[in-house]
Amino acid sequence: MQNKIEVMMGGGAVTTAPHIISSLGLGSCVVVTLYDPKWKIGGLAHIMLPDSNSLNGYHPPYKCADTAIATLIKELRSMRANPRDMVAKLVGGAKMFLSSEDSSPGIGEQNIMSVKHILSREQIPLVGKSTGGNYGRSVEFYLDSGKLIVKAIGQEVKEI
Repeated sequence: MQNKIEVMMGGGAVTTAPHIISSLGLGSCVVVTLYDPKWKIGGLAHIMLPDSNSLNGYHPPYKCADTAIATLIKELRSMRANPRDMVAKLVGGAKMFLSSEDSSPGIGEQNIMSVKHILSREQIPLVGKSTGGNYGRSVEFYLDSGKLIVKAIGQEVKEI
């Protein structure tokens, strides 16, 4: 039987098949998934900020891209996943509030760039993405197959 694990903003989860990990309400936040297909072990982080350098004191490990990806890798390795076998998927990073005067990258674009940079540094291939735009998304990550279902109001359901 498949159990569904709901991950809230700034949270994360790591588990094995046949579980499903889901997260709702991605705007400028991003979800990154890491998956080892050999062992059917995966993790999902609902990331709010591109890096933890601007924060003072304690913050939840999944809140920022740098600490979230490091935590996912550490937890996946503790469950025997091999970083060389891991693949990543990335969803979210929308620009929810459009402004004609603002040409700087918003927090969503910063989150996308940060995750891509960290994955590249860790040599984890990004095999699927649904990013940007100006609409929110929700995801369901199926650990039996590694598929990631992306839902958004007014958009077709995507499988990445």
